[in-house]
Amino acid sequence: SSGINAEWPLRPGLQQSWESFKKLYLVFDEAQLIFAVNPLKGIEYLQDKNILSNVPSDIALYLHKSQRLKREELCNYLVQHRMDVLEEYVKLEDYSNQAVLPNVLRQFFRKFPAVACNLTKDKIALLLSRFSMRYSECNPQHGFSADIIYNICCSLMLLGYDLTHPLIKNKMSKREFIRNTRHITPDVSREFLGHVYDNVYLIGPVAAE
Repeated sequence: SSGINAEWPLRPGLQQSWESFKKLYLVFDEAQLIFAVNPLKGIEYLQDKNILSNVPSDIALYLHKSQRLKREELCNYLVQHRMDVLEEYVKLEDYSNQAVLPNVLRQFFRKFPAVACNLTKDKIALLLSRFSMRYSECNPQHGFSADIIYNICCSLMLLGYDLTHPLIKNKMSKREFIRNTRHITPDVSREFLGHVYDNVYLIGPVAAE
């Protein structure tokens, strides 16, 4: 399946301009093959065919609905080339009623694997910033600002590294994690931080790849 979806931002009148759905399917299929080799060329191919505009929200919707795009190429395109599209892409993520923050962060990093995408610390920080804003918007019941979520996420990433690195012999305890994290996020309860610590301790790092 090429992942064609009725919600994709097809330009007005496009349905009438093509002879058949099959022809449209083949164009999308070809675009995905090109994208796998060169993401920029893959998007340009659809734009040359007058199927996709250059509006960031349109491109983001296409990428978000596509099911066959490899995550490495997707990550490369968004993070290395089109930050404006990344902004819109993250807005399409729905984190509503997902209370377990480490689990949601793992889902996010499955789409943006730091090692496979060769992301620098600056790029990871930028991704965390966008994730934190979206998670805060989707879960107002927590009462956590984007800055608080960001700081907790950074602590979780450091915790995962600490617990799994073979050269670190004295692993961070729950008490140390809570103390260190509350130093930068004093309004977050010890109970909440204890739960997220247990999650990483039992399941593993939030950004393992």
